[in-house]
Amino acid sequence: MSANPGPVSVQEVLYKARLFFSGFFLCLLLISGFVFLSPLFLIKDSPFPKSDALVLEVKETLPRDILKNAADGFKKGYAGILIVLYSPATANSNVGIGLELTQEIQSSLVALGVDESKILIYKLEPYPAGAKNFSKSLLKICLDRQLKNILILSKRFESSLNQKIYESVLGPAGLKVHIVPLADRTNLSNWFLTEEGFELVFTNLARTFYQILPGK
Repeated sequence: MSANPGPVSVQEVLYKARLFFSGFFLCLLLISGFVFLSPLFLIKDSPFPKSDALVLEVKETLPRDILKNAADGFKKGYAGILIVLYSPATANSNVGIGLELTQEIQSSLVALGVDESKILIYKLEPYPAGAKNFSKSLLKICLDRQLKNILILSKRFESSLNQKIYESVLGPAGLKVHIVPLADRTNLSNWFLTEEGFELVFTNLARTFYQILPGK
């Protein structure tokens, strides 16, 4: 016969409770740390050399702040030509417009001081199909024009993902890709303060994890 276990002491209960709460708060601390540090995985910020071309993505609408960044970088001599990959909106687009912006893009860059002869605008398929093929379209452009070193302007929290996407397509062809992350009102110190910031960070985290899945 086995002896009945004695009553559990108060000290033993307190010890197990401390273990439980220590483990719980440690997990909570680790999860909180991951959440607040996760944007660091989305940012690719490293020195970049002068290149053959500076590349700007335009999806549906005219990004005037990014156009200004592109013009400023070009005028500083970062690249010899400015390439715009333009995926226009359709009539039933969520942005509510279906306008042709090629001429407006050109005029805006010229007004910002870019030499018109150095601007190359490639109108691709309507959004989102055209945007999904930006990297493949850029590869063809680079091969046709014998470009070797490329600077690509990117939103800050999309910079690491864009580095992976463009390198996976252009890298095997021997092209050098450098991402230039742009400053934005949403940054490392305030992204968690707004719904827009949370959506921006976790959408790009999901896209990043999807890209590294086997077979991607």
